[in-house]
Amino acid sequence: MFNQNYVYPFMNNSMYSNSTMINQQDLYRNATVPSLFTPAIGLDNGNMFSNLYQPYKNYKPATISANNERESLIRELARMDFAAHEINLYLDLHPDDSSMLALFNDYREKYNQLVKQYDEKFGPLLISSNILNQNPFLWEKDIWPWEVKPNV
Repeated sequence: MFNQNYVYPFMNNSMYSNSTMINQQDLYRNATVPSLFTPAIGLDNGNMFSNLYQPYKNYKPATISANNERESLIRELARMDFAAHEINLYLDLHPDDSSMLALFNDYREKYNQLVKQYDEKFGPLLISSNILNQNPFLWEKDIWPWEVKPNV
């Protein structure tokens, strides 16, 4: 399972400066292990690969914070989903990279655990959720977002 406290040898929590950036073609030509952002930084930047990330001028990604436990869980789900998807794209080009495959599986397992946790606390999140296998159909009895009355 993905451990956020463990520093994977190819993960980099800080952004590279422009002087240490490598050419994108070099990453794909050489069989070197890429340097990765954490899932949180990767989602905020829109790129998990720190050696491919080039910030736009002086743009700083917005800091998004959760207002409650539900939003926090959805944010963490988005991080794991994004990280697994980015690694999956890398593995399409490097199918024999066992360290990246292991990291992909860690992110995927963490995502599945978070979906299960969300389902148990807040109801079904995905159409493939096992929690939907009940009568009455859970999505039918839950409150829809447009039915919520704003507190005025």
